[in-house]
Amino acid sequence: MTDPTDIGGMDEDQALAGELALRVLSPDEEAAACAREAADPGFAAHVEAWNDRLAGLADGIAPVEPSPWVWPRVEAGLTPPTAANDNSVVFWRRWAIGSTGLLAASVAAVIVLLAQPAPAPVMAPAPPPVIRVATLTLESGAAAMTLAYDSATGELYLAPTTEMAGDTRVPHLWLVMPEGGVQLVGAIDGSTTSRHNLGRALSGPAGHANAVAVSMEAPGHTPAPDKPDGPVVASGELQRL
Repeated sequence: MTDPTDIGGMDEDQALAGELALRVLSPDEEAAACAREAADPGFAAHVEAWNDRLAGLADGIAPVEPSPWVWPRVEAGLTPPTAANDNSVVFWRRWAIGSTGLLAASVAAVIVLLAQPAPAPVMAPAPPPVIRVATLTLESGAAAMTLAYDSATGELYLAPTTEMAGDTRVPHLWLVMPEGGVQLVGAIDGSTTSRHNLGRALSGPAGHANAVAVSMEAPGHTPAPDKPDGPVVASGELQRL
């Protein structure tokens, strides 16, 4: 049997039969071709050969249930353009029929790809939390307090020793900034372990401070946020774990 995709050996009947099998004819042309298929056994044989040829292209593809939006997109992509003039119709029809194998295989591959779920987007890993720790010491060198700050939660943990126990003044914690100056965190308990949430206003500065300090303030007095009024009794550098 003559290979229907052999353009060199294809006559007008074979080309028309291929167009009918591919469903690329206009409605009037398709109706006329179907009538001829019913009345002309030779032409009907050409159409059947094309149908058999096209049906075999999908035999090696595993069945996949496409999503509901796949078929409208495929059909829209296969809608043939209107011919600009009659002189170019024969050339473009022969070219399309000669490319049928590649076209059908490509469409089948596109259908399989569109039916598969889209890969999950790759998300950049979240930066690891920064833990800052410090040991605050008195001028004598004795440890007054240990401190830990968790950048992921904004939590500040304080564990004082007994060095400040019995002092009637109220200890206040300060952040010492790299560019100079200090920023008040607030009053703390100098005699027992405590936890404080710095909140958004101080979490950023706490993450960049290079040291911490403690001043002793009069009971009921709150110093300015950038300058202690009482003496600074302890300090220590912040280190990253």
